[in-house]
Amino acid sequence: MWLPECAACGGLIKTATISFGQPMPVEAMQRAQEESLACDLFLAIGSSLVVYPAASFPVVAKRNGARMVIINRAPTDLDHLADLVLNLEIGPTLGAVTGIESIES
Repeated sequence: MWLPECAACGGLIKTATISFGQPMPVEAMQRAQEESLACDLFLAIGSSLVVYPAASFPVVAKRNGARMVIINRAPTDLDHLADLVLNLEIGPTLGAVTGIESIES
C-alpha cells in the first residue's frame, strides 16, 4: 500500500481519515446529516455500520423515505433495514456495475 511522504522530512502524510477517539469534523457531520435527510437512495459501501455517529446516517435516510443498499463482505446490524444487501467484495461488485470487472462471490 502506497502512502504519501512529506517532501521536506520524508515522514508519512496522514490521509483524510479519522482515527478511533478523534472527533469528527463538525461541518462534515452536519452536511452528512443534511444529505441523509434529503437523499432518495443511501449506499452504505464497505462499512460494518457499527461506529457512531456515522452509522446513524443510513437509519436517518431510511426513516425519511430513502431506499438503502448495503454492500459489505459481512452482514451488518442494519441489514434488516436495507432494501438490498450484497455480501460481496466491493471492488469486483462496483466494477461489475461500471462494466470494468465481473462480480466474484
